[in-house]
Amino acid sequence: MKEIQKRVLMELIGNCKRSDRELAKALDISQPTVTRVRTWLEKNNFIREYTIIPKFSKVGLEMIAFTFFKIRVGATKETLIEIRRKTEEFLKNHPNIILALRGEGMGADGIIVSLHKDFASFTQFMRELKTETVNTEVIGNFLASLKATEQYRCLTLKPIKEYLENLKEDEEE
Repeated sequence: MKEIQKRVLMELIGNCKRSDRELAKALDISQPTVTRVRTWLEKNNFIREYTIIPKFSKVGLEMIAFTFFKIRVGATKETLIEIRRKTEEFLKNHPNIILALRGEGMGADGIIVSLHKDFASFTQFMRELKTETVNTEVIGNFLASLKATEQYRCLTLKPIKEYLENLKEDEEE
């Protein structure tokens, strides 16, 4: 990735709402260059999507859930194919899931992050998770209110810009 591509990407991470003209001015480069670089970043999957992050409680979502799960040991190759198919189907049928990853920790090998209208919708979600997936054991949940007035930091990607810039500086030293 070229330096100019990194600079445009960092500016977009900070605020993707800015026009190419505004980005060009901030970076002291031409607007056509910004447009070409943005197009390249999109085409090469450095940018997956442009989106907003709403204040969830204002759009009717009261809870966020972090669900830790484990794929049961002893799954055969055929079972793993069925697990993957059922998992993909479950994810497709639950648009309230904002992130699902495989990983390691706390006795789990995966996590699902989901948003819910209320506790009743969360319990329905959990019933469906247990009945619609195969060979999956729920290890535990962490629930948090999206209506709480005391939050450490609301969901934002803006700080990632600073973090990535600091990583770059560390590599140069």
